[in-house]
Amino acid sequence: MKNLREMILAGLLLSIGLVLHYITPATGTPVKPDFLLAMLFLCFLIFEDFSVSFVAGIAAGILSGITTSVPGGLIPNVIDKILTTIVCLGIIYVTRKFINQYILSVIVPILGTLFSGFVFLSTAILLKILPSQSFVPAFFTAVIPATVGNVILIAVLFGVLKQTTKLYNKRRKIV
Repeated sequence: MKNLREMILAGLLLSIGLVLHYITPATGTPVKPDFLLAMLFLCFLIFEDFSVSFVAGIAAGILSGITTSVPGGLIPNVIDKILTTIVCLGIIYVTRKFINQYILSVIVPILGTLFSGFVFLSTAILLKILPSQSFVPAFFTAVIPATVGNVILIAVLFGVLKQTTKLYNKRRKIV
């Protein structure tokens, strides 16, 4: 039952991320900041279940690929989200015993967004979807703003979700 509840919450978070990704305008290049990543990172940080997080990563890749402003960007988005999921889950599982969760909620979006942007742009260039000279402008106009936005978004939402979870669990024990 816990796994089902986590899947539903992950779906709700990804839905919010999908709306944010869809309404975010492009920033001078065909590439736009990916705020769906913020919701994906929240799934990683909140759920202890690897399978829920991995399914959320695949779903995020498909959802961001469908709403991308880059023509042909579905495949780079799916590749980027799967690799980002593997890297971020690795970082979380290795460091969560040594680093406070709130500090980790700042580190993961910074490293994850930079890695995700790098993988997406590199994949799109290798597949000839984007010209190679667009890497640097796209990185500075889409990936860097997304990194800042994701850190702020997660800093606010992570604390709220952790407190809500504590209250919910406390209330369940009383009833």
